[in-house]
Amino acid sequence: MSGSADNQGSGAGPGAGSGQEAAVQEDGGTGYDGGVAYDGGAGRDWGLEEESYRAIFETAQVGLYRSSRDGRFLMVNQALADILGYDSPEQLCAECRFTTGQLYLDPNWREMMVKTLESRGKMDSTVCQVRRRDGAVRWVRQAARMMPGKDGDADYFVGSFEDVTQQIEAMQRLRVAEASYRSLFEHAREGIYRSSLEGQQLRANPALVRLNGYDSEEELLAAVGDIAEEWYVEPGRRDEFKRLMEENDEVVNFVSEVYRHRTRERIWVSENAHLVRAADGAPLYYEGSVREITDERAAEAALMEARRSAEEANRAKSRFLAGMSHELRTPLNAIIGFAELILSELYGSLGNARYRAYLEDIRGSGRLLLNLLNDILDLSKVEAGMMELVERKVVLPELLQDCLRLLEARARTAQVDLRLEVPAGLPLLRCDERRVRQVAINLLSNAVKYNHPGGEAVLKARLRDDGGLDLVVSDNGIGLSEADAARVFQPFVQVQREIDGGPSEGVGLGLPLCRELMEMHGGKVALDSRLGEGTKVTASFPPERSVPAEDTSA
Repeated sequence: MSGSADNQGSGAGPGAGSGQEAAVQEDGGTGYDGGVAYDGGAGRDWGLEEESYRAIFETAQVGLYRSSRDGRFLMVNQALADILGYDSPEQLCAECRFTTGQLYLDPNWREMMVKTLESRGKMDSTVCQVRRRDGAVRWVRQAARMMPGKDGDADYFVGSFEDVTQQIEAMQRLRVAEASYRSLFEHAREGIYRSSLEGQQLRANPALVRLNGYDSEEELLAAVGDIAEEWYVEPGRRDEFKRLMEENDEVVNFVSEVYRHRTRERIWVSENAHLVRAADGAPLYYEGSVREITDERAAEAALMEARRSAEEANRAKSRFLAGMSHELRTPLNAIIGFAELILSELYGSLGNARYRAYLEDIRGSGRLLLNLLNDILDLSKVEAGMMELVERKVVLPELLQDCLRLLEARARTAQVDLRLEVPAGLPLLRCDERRVRQVAINLLSNAVKYNHPGGEAVLKARLRDDGGLDLVVSDNGIGLSEADAARVFQPFVQVQREIDGGPSEGVGLGLPLCRELMEMHGGKVALDSRLGEGTKVTASFPPERSVPAEDTSA
């Protein structure tokens, strides 16, 4: 039901002052009831019509009111009470006035409204902010009209309130988002565009405008007619772009050579774009970004050329060293051979004992140099692609026993205990016997060299679950730090390791060569080392190199 603060004398609601209104109605003129104009024609059922107007007033989904010029609500409906946070129209009329600060947030709003109504007789739909009874602020759309009082009564206002908070807040969020996106569009360092499916440029941000050599978006859009013909250097590149779009609805890192449109300078760009579709799935246009990569392409080309030159120089070095094998080994073998011949005293006594010591130094140094040279030449052959495997089926325990025998003398001198652990029933190994022997000796030699007196070095062979064979060499020597363990497979890297107060020997080729030889067999080498605790190196062969002992096929 509607509420009324003044139902006498002022025509505050439907039915108020009915005697006067009846008199007016008898004249057949125009009357007012409840702030609603009606035709006072004769023969009408005024009670029924008044009841209809009241029903409309009370059930309307927008807030309706009648107010005095001094700011008192005279009549309101339930919808307005709900909008302003009151329990009933009567409560709203009793507690709320159109006074400054109580209803409107803008202290000047009421005064502006009254002036507008006095000068124009009405105030069209206008949005403002009001304060609810609980203090919450809402946006409303308000319209009002000045109505003349009857029989000398004061003029009054009628109007409507519609809560439009959700719409206003949605518009504000939209404006913020639009401003944010516009800021991104305007200030992005990459070019951003929108183009039609036919190749017409529709939008371009400042970065894309600059990339094409123009001063404004308008200038660029006016200048570009057909992207396919005017932008891409390679004919058909736009067709490839469209093909990818049709297949994937996007292109990613689409690299092309294009023209800087205004100057026709050729540059390289990378595009990322997607196809925008309508709600029904129909394709509308393309949107994407463009980044110039001319400098990156030049740097990449220079890097590739430098890499190619370095690789060619490395291959030339490897070919040279591999080709020098005979020339370098021959004089070394002669030095070692003559030293051994003289030490045998085949043609007479040496005389002075110092000569024997000198000759033994010569022979030992020659053998050390020959071993180092062999490692260098072998690694160079592998890198140059000149080494080939000579494969046969090998009984692995016999091969490992030979390797252990070769290092027994060195182990005794170093006071290191050598052990071989090989389980029964191992399959044969299809390999290059000489190269596998080289791997085992290198690993076992390191285990002896980097050990303490009284330490141990163990050479094991084992069969994995997948059928492959492993060679495992472990020791309890000085070990490696984590940083050094990551570097030992790099050629010529010498990790400084002190052995009983003295530096280690070698040029850092043993482990790199082992890895290369294992990779030629399709295998790999893994190292596990702890500083001060020891090292374990595992050389693993793939399963296809294991041959059952009873299989005598190739």
